[in-house]
Amino acid sequence: MGFLNNGRVNIVITNRVLRYSYNKNTSVDSPITYGEAELPAETIKDGTIVNRAVLLEILNRLIQENKWKRKKLYFSVPDDTVVIRQLQIPVSLTKEEAVSYIKTQIGTSFYLPFGNPAIAVEYLDVVETNRNILLFAYPKEKLTAFETVFEEAGLKPIAADLTSLSLYRYYYQTKAGEKDHVLLIHWNQDALVLTVFQNHKAIFTRYMNIETAEENISEESAKQIINEYIIEINRIIDFYQYSITKGASQINQLLLSGDFPFLSTAKSSLSEAVTLPIHDFKNEELPLKYMDVLGLALKADA
Repeated sequence: MGFLNNGRVNIVITNRVLRYSYNKNTSVDSPITYGEAELPAETIKDGTIVNRAVLLEILNRLIQENKWKRKKLYFSVPDDTVVIRQLQIPVSLTKEEAVSYIKTQIGTSFYLPFGNPAIAVEYLDVVETNRNILLFAYPKEKLTAFETVFEEAGLKPIAADLTSLSLYRYYYQTKAGEKDHVLLIHWNQDALVLTVFQNHKAIFTRYMNIETAEENISEESAKQIINEYIIEINRIIDFYQYSITKGASQINQLLLSGDFPFLSTAKSSLSEAVTLPIHDFKNEELPLKYMDVLGLALKADA
């Protein structure tokens, strides 16, 4: 009976950890259980499942402990190979037709760094006979590999999301974000993802591996790493203002999230380097590192 299967599992995967929550619905106030499981080295590398057996064992344990068998699953994948593009398509196309049309344009009108993409489209404004859209492309084999292992473990995958979109969703729906030009700085222990949101739409993203990913680095070494990446953050801020908007707009809000052990130090250094307001999801009910999975839990039911 349907009512016995209420609720959904939300899983965010990085190369290091699997974070999860269980929600009764998509309400911010919905009671949840949450936690994380560390992934042994080389279980997932560069967003790709390397050791399927280990991942399946971890999932089976979590499903058994939490009684998730046959529950709906929403999951986020690492943003390492996502491509976001602004394109124009004929205004008459439906979203399904738009996806087919875009696939015919790959390799001629524009290029992707991988073949066989999974594609999602978001409509923007209309200009005469054309519609502006956002294209999200991700290697389909990566998504299929995750879906298959989730299904084998006994979950029912419903939808996939990007971690950056999940984080922004939480900010937007819980903080009534009024800024139109936002840079999300998702700073994890092993990677830094910078995503620009314009009018609440993700229009640009950059993924950078953090070479020194050990937890036991000194604070001095951490500051060196932080300063190096703040240079990159400033470059993205300038790139948005002078290249993307041609000087018409500039970033007016920074969001800072992630599981980087020295995130508070990063915020202090960032505050000294820029004059922009920084929102860091402090004073939330759950630890900062869970903001991505909370945002995923707010994704509307498919």
